[in-house]
Amino acid sequence: MKDQLERIRQKIRAKGWHLKPPMPESAVAAFESAHGIALPAAYRAFIIEIGNGCEGPPEHGLVPLGAVPPENPAPKAEYWVQLPDITKPFPFTKPWIWEEEELSAEGREADVTCGSLCLGTDGDGLFWHLIVTGPERGNIWQFTGVGIQPLAPQRDFLQWMEDALEDKDPFREYPKPTKQPPPAAAPKPSSGFSAWLVREKKRFLKNYWHIRRRGW
Repeated sequence: MKDQLERIRQKIRAKGWHLKPPMPESAVAAFESAHGIALPAAYRAFIIEIGNGCEGPPEHGLVPLGAVPPENPAPKAEYWVQLPDITKPFPFTKPWIWEEEELSAEGREADVTCGSLCLGTDGDGLFWHLIVTGPERGNIWQFTGVGIQPLAPQRDFLQWMEDALEDKDPFREYPKPTKQPPPAAAPKPSSGFSAWLVREKKRFLKNYWHIRRRGW
């Protein structure tokens, strides 16, 4: 980890990113004690040794520990400051879109906010989270108002940061969506047409993040 931290430090300097001052280890320990958690080692090392916040990633900047992006409206902002559910396990390991009441075998929509820290936003309702509890502890996920997904490949905080410094696509291992063959006949405006619209909307949402990232 020490070598990776030094690489990241040098790459941040080369990029000219503004860094906030490091957070004293005593203050980090006080945060952990107050919330009953242990921060993942990679993130903890970064904010203590390099900086407690910087220009990016996310696109609008990495927020300091305990802060939230200004784009996060109240009462959501207050929730992510107070972190009442941070000790509860984050149960998910796979992408999930809950739009149109699609269910997940791994948890409920109420479980989405368990066990993570909000690191910042890209805007347009896209937020980056560090998972603190559960099977994905230490990994980075992207959250939106309609779904969540891990990176591909999965990465911890330091690898996510280093990849961003090298301009690597965080979703580069997601398969490219295949083009669907055109329907034999245009659907008629009926109950069948409504069902077709629902299916098409689901298909679009499932590809939402990596379509947006790759510009397809």
